[in-house]
Amino acid sequence: MNNWFYDPNNQFEMWDKIHLVTLSMMFILLVSIYIFRRNLRPHRRIIYVSVALMLLLSRISLDFWYVLTGSWDLRSSLPLELCSIASLLSAFMLLTRNKFLVEVLYFIAISGSLQALVTPELHFGFPQYRFLQFFLDHFLLLLSPLLVIWLDKLKLKPFSIIKAWLFLNGLAIVVFILNYSFKANYMFLMHKPSTPSLLDYLGEHPFYLLSLEVIALILFIILYLPISNKIDKEAKRSMTK
Repeated sequence: MNNWFYDPNNQFEMWDKIHLVTLSMMFILLVSIYIFRRNLRPHRRIIYVSVALMLLLSRISLDFWYVLTGSWDLRSSLPLELCSIASLLSAFMLLTRNKFLVEVLYFIAISGSLQALVTPELHFGFPQYRFLQFFLDHFLLLLSPLLVIWLDKLKLKPFSIIKAWLFLNGLAIVVFILNYSFKANYMFLMHKPSTPSLLDYLGEHPFYLLSLEVIALILFIILYLPISNKIDKEAKRSMTK
């Protein structure tokens, strides 16, 4: 198998030069999209479809990679990780512009993808397929709800926080049952990941799950703040007209 496609000896190193450059490039691209959002609005439909197709192709290509490298496993290869589920839902959201999914994914997708990008559970270094697929997929996941909010000027309400938190818990219950059935560890509900992550600072199982409940709610509130400020400013402008 070609080195770019599968090379277990080329290990990913967290926060090395390549990782930091990759994160910096993503940040610059994200800021650029925000700055030029008014220019992009007339083309938003084709942008939504393009990003949705890239998310779907990313997932399909990953399944092929699992099969071709002989690493497909019922306990680790199904799209049952939080970011995998959010990626598929994001593609559907972009194609349908479903407001409920925008409300939920704004909080879940952004918080989940940020954690994954900063502390990836990744074993393959640059320039391998798995490295490129991982960072592209999570960047698109981070971008998807922001695109709809920026380009459609969609407003979220405070109750959206509760919707997202309840949706996340409902999702965790379903995945927990599947984990128990498959003896798997999707969403890290059964134990911590093998690579360093933020979970290492939250206690042992199952106590880190309780900590995550509180942290998720706090993160959702923090993510809502920039949107609430924007809404307040728009409301004040309308009142002065």
